[in-house]
Amino acid sequence: MKNFLVIGLFLMFIGCAPAAYQIVKPYADPQYGMTKMQMFDLLGKPESVEIYKQLDLTRVEFYIYVKKYLSSEEKVPVCVINNKVVGWGKNYYEDHVTQDDIRIR
Repeated sequence: MKNFLVIGLFLMFIGCAPAAYQIVKPYADPQYGMTKMQMFDLLGKPESVEIYKQLDLTRVEFYIYVKKYLSSEEKVPVCVINNKVVGWGKNYYEDHVTQDDIRIR
């Protein structure tokens, strides 16, 4: 009888646990020329995505990741054009997004 009580309590606690946890990978710098899928394998799911269409109709995708420090965090945009990583960082983002670009997403 004691074993049934212990098993019952154990099952009750399992039922209170969240069903799924989101796996967050630590930030690591991507490599130039890496494909979008390789980037996802390295960094995981981005926090957000911004997609722009430039005047020459080039589609520019920015995948925003969070780089965490001991007491702060920094958002790091990773730029993908034609399914390849072409750059990352705040300065790269500011240099490559202009007022003339049309934000798709």
